[in-house]
Amino acid sequence: MFSAIIDFIMGIWNLLMVIPVVISICSVIVALTPTPADDKLWAKVYKWLEVLALAIGKAKDKNPLLDK
Repeated sequence: MFSAIIDFIMGIWNLLMVIPVVISICSVIVALTPTPADDKLWAKVYKWLEVLALAIGKAKDKNPLLDK
């Protein structure tokens, strides 16, 4: 029983360790790529990358396709 609880806690801990890595990778991608204007699929992917990169407020680029 105690071993199962420790395994559960370690599983959650491993998931929590991935979150900063995902944020960092998405931040780099968003910072290095221009805001898409011609590809609707890439515009939607870019929107989710901004969310995952925590790009909010003035850090967020304006997307001409999704702001219409």
